[in-house]
Amino acid sequence: MTLPLTTALVAAVLAVLQVVLMMTVGNKRRAESISLGDGGNQDLLRLTRRHGNLIENAPMFLILLMLLELLGGASNTVLILGGIFVLARFSHALALSSADSPLVLRVFGALGTIIGLLGSAGVLAYQVIGLM
Repeated sequence: MTLPLTTALVAAVLAVLQVVLMMTVGNKRRAESISLGDGGNQDLLRLTRRHGNLIENAPMFLILLMLLELLGGASNTVLILGGIFVLARFSHALALSSADSPLVLRVFGALGTIIGLLGSAGVLAYQVIGLM
């Protein structure tokens, strides 16, 4: 049985990113004395959405990538899809770091996330159909 080593590495990188994003939300909450919600603070809203968006997308991507890797997907394909997704998530996080961040970072983050998810799903479906 092949171990999902690429997926494990991608998961480790995303976990570190998650903790960093979580800590920035906590620090902003503490600085603004806001324990729940965003209190109308636009900076806190942006930081919580930055963190939340990662949490909304990473689990499904990791499931798809791991299944693809376990079912014998080409290692280069798994690596490329994992790399695109990680770069997209970093780009998205940078884009939502401040109100004046370049829009291109957010666009790349969104498109890279979509490519990672749909690419993994498509290649996985193709792989499964080939094994049936």
